[in-house]
Order: sequence, then C-alpha cells, then structure tokens
Amino acid sequence: MTNRKRTNTPVIPFIQLHDTGLQVFTTVGEFHTWDNISFKTSDFHYTEDDDRVLINIPSAGYYEVTFECSFTKSGAGLGAAVCTLYKNGEVVTGATAVGCAYDTGQGAAACACITLHFIIYLKGRDYIQVKTTASADSLISGSQTSRLLVKFIPTQGWNNDNGGNTNYRGRVSR
Repeated sequence: MTNRKRTNTPVIPFIQLHDTGLQVFTTVGEFHTWDNISFKTSDFHYTEDDDRVLINIPSAGYYEVTFECSFTKSGAGLGAAVCTLYKNGEVVTGATAVGCAYDTGQGAAACACITLHFIIYLKGRDYIQVKTTASADSLISGSQTSRLLVKFIPTQGWNNDNGGNTNYRGRVSR
C-alpha cells in the first residue's frame, strides 16, 4: 500500500494577512495594506500591498473579521488611533476600535495595541478595508503587528440529534 501525499486545506473560506513593515497614519486617515499573505483560500482575492480584500464567490454569508495592530507615536505627547472597518467603501456602523499612544519625548513610552473584532454579512464582489486615523501627530504601526483575518462562518442550523454539533467533513454549505 502506498501513501498518497495530501495537502491539508480548510473547507471554510479563510484569509490571513500580515505586514512586516511600518506604515504611518495621520489625521487624514489611511487604509492599511499588508505585504504578506499567510494563508488564502480561493474564495478571497487579495494582491500584496493592496488595501482591499475582495469576496470572490457568488454566494453570501456571515464572516468573522479580526484586525490587530500596535502603534507608536512619533513626537512627544498623546495620540489616539481610531481603526474602522469599511465595506464597499462605506463605514461599517459599530466596527471601530480606539487605542492611545504616549511618548515622553525620550522615546515611545507606551503603544496603542488595538484589536477590532466584528461579524459582518458579505456577498460576492463585496470588499472590506481597515482605515486608521490618528488624533494628533503621526502614529506608526509596529513592525510585524498589523494582521487581518477573515473567516467564513458556516450556518447550517442547529442539529438536535448531535447535541448541537455539526460534523462538516467537507460538506460546508455556503
């Protein structure tokens, strides 16, 4: 009997992006970009250093979006980072996270560590973006701290015969 080489890939649509460099955010606000695709299923379209993650399937459903980033402030004083989720170029109501960064003038004393977690309904050709606006002088994203994870949430309903659990085994409804 010979062993077949198999590649493990999730059956649930998923994308994970991270940025290795630094990005500067001002009072005008800038969209985040990511230079590394850690993992991506074919249900998503993303090009490195772009600010849009596109849903590439013709169906619709709920997605879990998690964004994380740490910021330091350039220059003495206090600054706040306001991170907001956008869907198709529009602000998603309730999808905002705020963190403060402080610099004593002798180097960054504290940084804004932000996690934005949101459940959103998306359909084919929708795209999402994350925008950060600084309250004062420039804020700089920490190297290796900017991450975006988007995961499809399967919704098949409640299975009373199995204690509420559903065993997918590749039978994911989308």
